[in-house]
Amino acid sequence: MQDWNYLHTNCFEVTIELGCVKYPKAEELPKYWAQNRRSLLQFMKQVHQGVWGFVLDAVDKRGILNATISVANINHPVTTYK
Repeated sequence: MQDWNYLHTNCFEVTIELGCVKYPKAEELPKYWAQNRRSLLQFMKQVHQGVWGFVLDAVDKRGILNATISVANINHPVTTYK
């Protein structure tokens, strides 16, 4: 689903797996949090990097539907919503 969403809806999803146990015991969760808190918070800060903004019509400043945006050396153009 993540690959499909990225390729077809420009939605970037991430699953972080910390071990081999799908459903760890509740009493183990604080340990996982303590071990990974700093890394997870740093990872979340990364959302503010990269290209972001609005594609607007120069005359009326309204959003442009289906404008194509591409970045050199990245083979994944994205299209805008209005």
